[in-house]
Amino acid sequence: MSERVLIAGVGMASFLPLGGCDSHAALAGQAIRSVLDDARIDYDLVDQVFTSCVQGDAAIGEQMLSRIGYSGIPIFSLSDGCASASSAFQLARHSVLCGESECVLVVGVECMPGRISNREFFGLKDPARNLFKDDGQARDSNVLLERRSHPAVLFAAQTSWLLTRMGITERSFDDVLGRARAQAAVNPNALLNRVMDRDGWLPPYLCPPACGAAAVLLCSPAFALRFGVRADVSVLASTRGSDCMSEQESGCVLDVLGRATTRRVAQHAYQQAGLGPEDIDVVELHDQSVGDFMVNSAALGFCREEEIDRFVQLGHRLKGQMNAVNPSGGLLGRGHAPGATGLAQLVELVWQLRGVAKGRQITGARTALQHSTALGRSVSVTLLQRT
Repeated sequence: MSERVLIAGVGMASFLPLGGCDSHAALAGQAIRSVLDDARIDYDLVDQVFTSCVQGDAAIGEQMLSRIGYSGIPIFSLSDGCASASSAFQLARHSVLCGESECVLVVGVECMPGRISNREFFGLKDPARNLFKDDGQARDSNVLLERRSHPAVLFAAQTSWLLTRMGITERSFDDVLGRARAQAAVNPNALLNRVMDRDGWLPPYLCPPACGAAAVLLCSPAFALRFGVRADVSVLASTRGSDCMSEQESGCVLDVLGRATTRRVAQHAYQQAGLGPEDIDVVELHDQSVGDFMVNSAALGFCREEEIDRFVQLGHRLKGQMNAVNPSGGLLGRGHAPGATGLAQLVELVWQLRGVAKGRQITGARTALQHSTALGRSVSVTLLQRT
């Protein structure tokens, strides 16, 4: 049984627009080869593989591995919306912690064809039938679940809530978008480097959907010592939670989208690691919308809700360093590929902790936080530290 888990290698394929890749296997193969090269080990040393993909077939895990071959080891495939990649990572970590495996590969991919429109991705294909006209009147459990079939309507309600009920200024919305695009411009893997402009229909407060792939290799300290793999980043904590019925019934769209759950899960992660938000140097948080960036920054403890405007306008500073929240550009800048995004966040943070995130490096970063959420129904927080 391992006392801790190390990240031995990371890899990523550049994020592309919908319809921008030929196959899941080709995209995932890039990330897998990259992570094995980074860890400097052969695939035959891997004990288990966990894969994540939302728009994939039943044998998607085997498709991902087809470019490097099969070795007879267990392959687990997960498909759970935006939670898929974080689920795969956490299950892989548990496999190492409990001693079932010493070295586990986690790979996530999304290769959505061009026929899946951005409107369909955000649930705007069909009208929401006034489900969100007055959240306070919705109490039926089926109605509460149906909300999540219309994410863009939820995010529009979130934006309205922040502007009208919390007094967030439009300038702050513009600042979040501007910084996301500026950070994406110095991230070679970001989607916004590969599209001329955003789709005309896409509301500016929503992130662009994407195709992409990312991979992380986890191992035990004993494995790292035995095979001489790099052991410079450790997983301090990785926690998960889901929302409560009372939060769904509250009528507050911020909690419907995961604010309260993020607070609970983050507090658990901080306690598990013996840290607090003041100890974090760099963050990759889930910003499927501009409102997500603002609300989650506060829910994770980096500012109070009444300070969101100031936090944004001062440049998302942690320990005095600007752009320390989503230096990659986040989902708003890098793009959102549901099966890969959670792992892409972790890859970026490992690069930050190693000091190799050229053009967007947070100087001296030692402790990092990754946050992902699937429309509030599932929230994950992982803490990493340079050893």
